[in-house]
Amino acid sequence: MPSTAQRIRAKLEQLPPGQPVGYADFVREPAEFGAVAAALSRLSRTGELVRLAKGRYYRPAVGRFGPVPPTQAAVVSAVGAAPGQPAPYLTGLAVYNALGLTTQVPATLTVATTRPRRRLPARLRAVVRPAPEQASDVPLLQWLDVLADVRRIPDTTPDRVVARVAEKLRRLPAAARRRLTALAARQAPPRARALLGALLEPLPDAAGAAQLRATLNPLTIYRLGLSTEALPNRAAWNIQ
Repeated sequence: MPSTAQRIRAKLEQLPPGQPVGYADFVREPAEFGAVAAALSRLSRTGELVRLAKGRYYRPAVGRFGPVPPTQAAVVSAVGAAPGQPAPYLTGLAVYNALGLTTQVPATLTVATTRPRRRLPARLRAVVRPAPEQASDVPLLQWLDVLADVRRIPDTTPDRVVARVAEKLRRLPAAARRRLTALAARQAPPRARALLGALLEPLPDAAGAAQLRATLNPLTIYRLGLSTEALPNRAAWNIQ
């Protein structure tokens, strides 16, 4: 019979480099847990595995300049999901870079989770967000984060960000746009709701704009650094 370490090595060779693995990938019986944990720890000390988080490892690929770090998706997956909850999803600067809104690449990745997380891999930080009801909500929630952060996205301007979001909204199917509006009405901050409503109004999407306007305080001013050229109806939505 092969040893625990031999069995782990054999399985690792069948997996692509960078794919996270944990105890559950190798434990066949509860009694094996201790041996598997010890074997994974030894393999990390020899460099055959790299520890990603508590109980999570990956087999590194080696490039011209040494070991290649795992993908963003692999790092995010190391956070794990709370029982009965969807898995955490990527947000923040890494998403804004992937969407072409900024050229800056973050040293730390931000994940949206349903509860505070204290022990995370070094490259991760967590922000608390409501749980997505379905996987298809995640890209829409990421666009809502863009609207909420319109003034804080580096290496660009609010006008450029709004132009990119307006283009996205024009191409978004009607059903997805209605879903985006519903998600915004329930959980986006007021500044994001106001900005989305202003962008929906000229599409035209009067129903979506009216739905969002009903959630806003008519006396609140939203100072987002937008010009009239970028958002001609900004005054009607108290946006500056």
